[in-house]
Amino acid sequence: MASRGATPSGGAPSQPGQPQPGSTKEKLPGAGETFWTKDYFKVPEGINKRCDLPPEAYTVKERYDIPFTRRPGYSATGDNIKVQVNQFRVDKAINQDVWQFDVSISPTPLARIVYKKVWDSNTIQSKLQSCKDPWIYDGHKLAWSKNKVPELRVTVDLDAEEGKPSRKNNTFLFQLKPTSKIRLESLFAYLNGQMGWDNSVLECMSFFDHVLRQGPSETMKLIKRTFFHQGAENMQLNQVTEAIKGIYSAIRINESINSGGSGLGVNVDVTNQTFWIGQPFEQLVRNFLASVDRKWQHIRYPDMANLLAPVQTSTASGGQTWGMSEAFKALRRLQNIRFRVKHRGKTQDKKEYKIKRFDFDSQYGAKGACAKTVEFDKLMPDGTTRRYSIFDYYNEQYKAKLQFGNWPLIVTTKAGKFPFEVCEVDRFNPYPYKLDSEQTQMMIKFAVQRPTQRKQEVMKAVSMLNWGADKYLQSCGIKIKPEMPMVPSKMIKNPLIEFGAKKTVDPKVSGRWDLRGIKFLKGNPVPLTSWAFVTVDRCVDKPTLANFISLFKTTYKGHGGVIQTEPMTFEIPSGQDHAQTVSDVYMACGKQNKQTPQIIFFVLRDKTAWVYDRLKKNADCRWACITQMLQSAHVRKAQAQYCSNVSMKVNSKLGGQTSRVGGAGFFKVPTMMIGVDVSHGSPSQLQPSVASICVSMDKDAAVFEAAVQTNDYRTEILTASNVNNMLGPMIRTWVQKNKTVPQHVFYFRDGVSEGQFIHVMEYEFEQVKKVFQLVTNAIPKITIIIATKRHHIRFFPEKGDKNGNPLPGTLVEREVTHPFYYDFYLCSHVAIQGTARPVHYNVIHDEVGYKPDDLQRMIYHQSYQYCRSTTPVSLHPAVYYAHLAGYRARIHENKAVTDQVPHQVKAQVMSKPGLMAKHDNTSTTSGPTGPPPPLLPMGGPNAREDAKLTFKHTMWWV
Repeated sequence: MASRGATPSGGAPSQPGQPQPGSTKEKLPGAGETFWTKDYFKVPEGINKRCDLPPEAYTVKERYDIPFTRRPGYSATGDNIKVQVNQFRVDKAINQDVWQFDVSISPTPLARIVYKKVWDSNTIQSKLQSCKDPWIYDGHKLAWSKNKVPELRVTVDLDAEEGKPSRKNNTFLFQLKPTSKIRLESLFAYLNGQMGWDNSVLECMSFFDHVLRQGPSETMKLIKRTFFHQGAENMQLNQVTEAIKGIYSAIRINESINSGGSGLGVNVDVTNQTFWIGQPFEQLVRNFLASVDRKWQHIRYPDMANLLAPVQTSTASGGQTWGMSEAFKALRRLQNIRFRVKHRGKTQDKKEYKIKRFDFDSQYGAKGACAKTVEFDKLMPDGTTRRYSIFDYYNEQYKAKLQFGNWPLIVTTKAGKFPFEVCEVDRFNPYPYKLDSEQTQMMIKFAVQRPTQRKQEVMKAVSMLNWGADKYLQSCGIKIKPEMPMVPSKMIKNPLIEFGAKKTVDPKVSGRWDLRGIKFLKGNPVPLTSWAFVTVDRCVDKPTLANFISLFKTTYKGHGGVIQTEPMTFEIPSGQDHAQTVSDVYMACGKQNKQTPQIIFFVLRDKTAWVYDRLKKNADCRWACITQMLQSAHVRKAQAQYCSNVSMKVNSKLGGQTSRVGGAGFFKVPTMMIGVDVSHGSPSQLQPSVASICVSMDKDAAVFEAAVQTNDYRTEILTASNVNNMLGPMIRTWVQKNKTVPQHVFYFRDGVSEGQFIHVMEYEFEQVKKVFQLVTNAIPKITIIIATKRHHIRFFPEKGDKNGNPLPGTLVEREVTHPFYYDFYLCSHVAIQGTARPVHYNVIHDEVGYKPDDLQRMIYHQSYQYCRSTTPVSLHPAVYYAHLAGYRARIHENKAVTDQVPHQVKAQVMSKPGLMAKHDNTSTTSGPTGPPPPLLPMGGPNAREDAKLTFKHTMWWV
C-alpha cells in the first residue's frame, strides 16, 4: 500500500483541480496521457500583463482550489544586519471608491492608436476637464475616475481636430459608460488577511498600476513596465542596434503591512534594452544587410535594387519562376518595425505605421514589386478612375521624384504600401532578436554597474518619476516615499567545507577558498587508463601541449585523481571534418589502450561556438564519450589554478566528488533533491523546448545525474511523458544506490513566472507523485520551491564586500516579500562584476515542513557544494545543474550544427519571427501542433554499452 507523509504545519497538501462541467480533455503532444486542453494553461481574463502580480492572481476560483503555503514564521538565527532595497513604500493610499468606465468607439478602429487620438481630442478633453478630478486612461477600452458622471456620447471628427477637410472614415462615435465601482478597501482587506484574492482585488491592483504609469507615460515612452526618455544613456552596438537604459517601475504587494506600511511598494530599477537605431529606412536596410553578411558590407545604394530583385528559381515540375533573393529574404527580420512617413505634406505627420511584410509577387518578373511596377486605380474628382504607378503618383501628388523607384515596397498592417525612402524609423523600436557574441560583450559592459552607481541611477530614476508632483497620484491620495527603505535582514553563517584527507576549509564571509594542497573528497573511482588530448587546427605545438599535460597530471594527482597511463596525443589540421576527428580519435584511443576511452580533451583555438558544439555533439551522441574542452590560450599559459579548475570538472565527470558541507549529516531521513528547468529557443527561431531534470544521488545531495528531452514547443510545464521517462529511471537509480526509498524530496523549479506557479502545482506535482508511486510504491513528503533570478529587487547593504555588494548568506524575508505566503530572497554568492542579484525563493508547497531557519540554511549551505567552483553559487546546485544540462542538450537536437558563424546568423535572420519569450505570464504553451522530434540519444548505434551506461550516470554536463 502506498504511504503518504503527514501534512506539515505550512498547509494542507494540494488537491488536483477538477474539470468544470462541459470542459473537454485532450492529449497534448508528447504528454503521454490525458489532461486539460491547452486552454488549461491560459491566464484568467482581465489580467493586466503590465502589472507585477503575485502568484495567487493567476488562479481561477472556478478551476483551482489550491492554496499556496503560508509563511510558517521568520528566521530566528543568524546575525542581524540591515540592507536597503529598491522597493519604495507606498506610505499613503486613501481607502476610497473609484469608478471604472468602459470606453468604446464606433466604428471600431483597426489600430489601437485611434483610441488614444480620440481620447486626446479637444472635443473629448473639453468634456472631461470640466470634472473636478483628472482621469486615468489605459489607452484602449478602460478609464477610471473619482468623478461619478453619467454616460457620455460624443461624435469626434479627427480630421476637423487637425484642421483638415472631413472624411467619412475618420469620424467616430465616442462612448464613455460607467460600469463598476472599484472598492479599494478590498485590496487592503486582502493585505490584512480579511478576505481571499478575487476579481475585486485584481481590479484594485490594475487601477493602482495605471495610476502609477499615467503621469510618466505622458513624457516618456512606456514599453511594458519600463519607461524610456530621449535623454537616456545609450550605446551604439552596430549600425542598426543600440542599447538604451530605461526605468523599470512596478507596484507590488509586500510584507510591509506587518511593520506599519500599507502593504504596497513600488519597485524601481535600471534596465537595459536593445532597439533598432532610428534612421531613414533605406539607410537601415543597407546597414542591416551589411550586418547579416560580409559580402554585403560595402554595397552601394545604386546597387541595392539588383541585390533585392527577384532571382530565377526552379519549380517542382522543372520549370523556372521568379523567387526571393537571399537579401530580400533577410528583410523578414525587419517585420513589425514601426515607422512614420516623411514625404511632402507628411513631414509633421505623427501617424505611426507597422511593417507587416515586403511586397513580393512573381508576376512582376525580374524587376519585382517596386514603385515603378506596382500600380493602382485612383478615383478622380470627376468620377473617373486613373491608373497610377506608385512612382508616378508620388511624383505628381507630392512633387517627390523617388530616387530608388526599383527598390521593394513596404506593406503595412493596414495594407498600405510605401517606398523605403519615404519612411523614417523612429527611436525606441525594440530589437527582439538574440545579439551576436560581439554585441553581447558590448551589452554586458554597458549594463554592468557597481552597487554604488546602480543605487545612484535608481535614485535618479525616482527623481524623474517625480511622484511628489504627480497630479494623478495626488488626486487618488497616493503618497510614495522617495527614500530607499532600510530593511532588517539576517546573515546566515557560512558552512565549513569538507575535502579529502579529513581537511576542512572555512571561507568565512569571503565566499572564496583555495584548492592548493587540497585533495578532493573522492577521486575518480576508476583510474585513468584510456584517454587522449587533441589539438584542433594545430592551435598549439607539441612542446606546449606536453608541458600542459605534465602540469595537469601533477595537479590532478595532487587533488587525489588517479592516473595510471599516459594520454595519447593527436594533432588535427585545419579543415578536417569534426565528426571524422572525433571518430578517428575515439577509435584510435580505444584500440591503443584496448579499453573504452574514458575522456578526451580537445584544445580549441578560441571560443567559436560551432566548433565546440560539433565536437561535443559527436562525442555525446555518437560515442557517449566524456569530453573536456580547453582554450589554447590557457594551455599556452599552463597555470596551476587553471589546471585545478579543470580538475574539478574532470573529477566530477569521471565519477568523483569535489567536496561536501562539513559537520554532521544535515538530513535526518533519506532525502532527494530534484532540480528542473525548461529552456526555450531564441524568439527568432522556432525550436522545441528542452526539459532537463537533475536528481541528487548521494546522502549529501552533492552528486547528481541528469536527463534531458524535448518538451513540446514553447511549453514551460513538463509533459507527463517526460516526467515518467526522465524522472522514473533516476528514482530507480537512487533507490539502488541508497538501498532505500526517499522519504523527503525537495523539488526545485527554475524558469517559471508567478503566472505558472499554479501549473507546477496542479500538473507537474501530480505527475511527480504518480511516478514515485509507480517506481517505489510510496509517495514521499515533497516540498516545491521555485527559484528565480528574473526580478528587479536589489540589495544595498549597510556593510557589504569591497564592491558594496551583500556578503554571501544575506537573507531578506521582510518588506519586499509576500504579505503572508512563504518566500524569501537569498544572496549566496559573490558577484564578480556589477550588482549582485539575489535569488527569489518561493516555497509554494511544503510537506517536509522544515523550520524557515533550517530550510534557508540548507539552501545556502548546499550552494557551497557546486562541483566546479571555489565559490558558492547564486542558485541552488540542483537548479544550476538542470540549467547547464538543458543548455548542453540544445546541441543534441537531431539537426546539423552549422559550420560557419555568418551562416548561423543568417539562419536566424532568414527564419520567421518567433513566439513569446520564456518568462511570459500570458501562456505556458504555444507553437505548432504535433510533438517535436526527440533529442538524439547519448550514444549512437556504434557506441559501446559500457560507455552509454557510464555516460548516463556521470555529471557529463559540467
